[in-house]
Amino acid sequence: MSVPFGVDAEIRLQHSLAFADDLHRRVVINQESATVVAMSLGLDIQQTKGACRLLRSLPVKPSPERLALVVMRDYGLDNRDIAEMFGRSPRWAYLVRERAVELREAEPIRWDLEYLDDGLQPGDPTPSEILEQAEALRVAGTYRSRLPSHRRELNAFVQECA
Repeated sequence: MSVPFGVDAEIRLQHSLAFADDLHRRVVINQESATVVAMSLGLDIQQTKGACRLLRSLPVKPSPERLALVVMRDYGLDNRDIAEMFGRSPRWAYLVRERAVELREAEPIRWDLEYLDDGLQPGDPTPSEILEQAEALRVAGTYRSRLPSHRRELNAFVQECA
């Protein structure tokens, strides 16, 4: 996700998949470099390369709704964020989430292609799963805060000097 400044200096959320029409035309059809196109559009280069990899792998360009589902893999993005990226309403994003199963069946994309960059990866736990695991460790008493070795050495040195 890139966050460039608009003409009025407001921050706008952008995602390379919201530029699928441009990427498909320029990179897939016209064979321009994904890096050059990303820079010209103000997009994240790695994310754009992943989006182009996804677009090249499919016989037809997916619908904006299906592409929004890919972007929705990022748990940190809510419907307002998705709507802003795709220039649609939050209601549109809500309906996309509601139709997720139907859209995935109608427009299949290999699951590994839905992870465009090094941020989220298949098998990563959701934020709620991370919280549950952390709580389980606290309850089990297996979580112990340890100082890095250089901190222990520093503390020992300070105590010797005192």
